[in-house]
Amino acid sequence: VIATNAEMLSCELGHNEWLSNIQYETERMDRLVKQLLDLSHAESAIVPMESLDFSRLVTGETLAFESLAFEQGKVLQYDVKENIQITGNQSQLTQLTSILIDNAIRHATGNEIDLELSQQGLTVILSVENEGKTISLEDQQHLFDRFYQVDKVRNSEGHHYGLGLSIAKAITQNHGGNIEVSCHNNKIKFKLIWR
Repeated sequence: VIATNAEMLSCELGHNEWLSNIQYETERMDRLVKQLLDLSHAESAIVPMESLDFSRLVTGETLAFESLAFEQGKVLQYDVKENIQITGNQSQLTQLTSILIDNAIRHATGNEIDLELSQQGLTVILSVENEGKTISLEDQQHLFDRFYQVDKVRNSEGHHYGLGLSIAKAITQNHGGNIEVSCHNNKIKFKLIWR
């Protein structure tokens, strides 16, 4: 309602600094509410699970992000083993993959992002790695907390509220998996493991 009224006033009055601020803040609030709803849904909702081709899902999401990476002068390299089947919710697993790739693109200080999906016996491993500023052990312990941001200035400018990794963790746990982060030699790696 606020957004619609502001849009109508904008059409009537033309450009207005105060209306522009209202529209901007309304869009920010809309994104935040959607992320909070996603997090609540990932943590508490019982979602339908089905057998699905995780390899195909991950490949599809990776291809969708290639142009975004390219626009930012980065290369998204991937090694996805074929025909890895898991039981899960397609919508949530798509969102999970999207969060990890988007996070890597936004925070990479180098130009290469590496994604790998593999299976060892019954264990499925998805990892996304990029060059980046070293994350302290203290920050690593809080990285999956709601609203936690290592780089608060940069994230607030990009309309990110520190909920993405919380959503990723909730989805991973909802699917019986674990998510972890590691930092070595200026490389940041997020690794998801399902057994």
